[in-house]
Amino acid sequence: MHSTDHSSYMKELKARIDQELEQFFREREKDSLDPVCRTVSEHIKAFTMNGGKRLRPMLIVLGHNLFAPHDDKVFRAAISMELTQTYLLIHDDIMDQSEIRRGKPSLHVAVRNQMPGQVSDAKRISENIAIVAGDLADSLAHQALLQCGMDPSDVLRANVELSRIIEMTGYGQLIDIDSATNDSFGQRDLLRLHILKTAKYTIEGPLILGAMLSGTKEDVKPLSYYGTLLGTAFQLHDDILGLFGDEAETGKSIKSDVNEGKKTLLMLKAMENTSPENREFIKKCLACGDVSDNDFHKLRQIVKDSGSYDYSRKMMESMIEKSKEYLSQVKGDAEIKEFLKWLAHYIIERKS
Repeated sequence: MHSTDHSSYMKELKARIDQELEQFFREREKDSLDPVCRTVSEHIKAFTMNGGKRLRPMLIVLGHNLFAPHDDKVFRAAISMELTQTYLLIHDDIMDQSEIRRGKPSLHVAVRNQMPGQVSDAKRISENIAIVAGDLADSLAHQALLQCGMDPSDVLRANVELSRIIEMTGYGQLIDIDSATNDSFGQRDLLRLHILKTAKYTIEGPLILGAMLSGTKEDVKPLSYYGTLLGTAFQLHDDILGLFGDEAETGKSIKSDVNEGKKTLLMLKAMENTSPENREFIKKCLACGDVSDNDFHKLRQIVKDSGSYDYSRKMMESMIEKSKEYLSQVKGDAEIKEFLKWLAHYIIERKS
């Protein structure tokens, strides 16, 4: 396939996954008889259907089709990963106190916005509702996978993998939370965080889950290494977008990572390679919670001048090249492998 064919194929996959999600939520509507439960279910649907690249469910489809002929039932299995994404993002937004997700209110904010003005402690109540909504999305993810209609033994293995993906992501989230107050947190810790919190559930996990659904007996370790490297590069690029991206394209505040105090590779290497005065300035920005425009622009300039931006780009590009080496070792469908090779470059060229 040419790159234009790859882009078209990606759009086709996204459209088919969106269709499957719509169908799944329609089937669930009759189960929400209580008005309160029905309202929360509508919030879950609205949050899930509000944009998103559908990369994770796509990779389940691709992981399956890499080793077996296409089976339309894989789309129902694939949406399990998008519902897992919903679960994780709802909780993540509460922990980060993020008001915006994909250009619209986060789920806990959407719930709060619908509350009558006289409700006391609306913030706490709306967050409690959102936590439960996230838990429900997690349950829906497993139901979608377990009821997809594919080979029961393959589905069981895949469901165990889905649980493990969620477990690893949880460990990554714990490391992320701890990093804010851990003065010894460094590059090795950050890369372990990215492997656990991002690579596992964004790239590697969905690919392996899809491979399990195919029933393949092939060695999937090279595919796992490809996914881990690409998933880590995905996060490094996300961090670059979080500091230098366009808000209109990323769908979130350009200052959000700094205001949340995230110790990205950009920040760690800048602090390592700049003056003591600038190092203290970076720490101040990460701790303030509401960085000013002037300080934010100065912070970005320090990241550039310290060589941290170039360092992050080079590491990301090195990971992409290494991931393609592992991909070449995978014994699977040649066209799917070509698409995955193209996807590696798409990952670090995207604007959102």
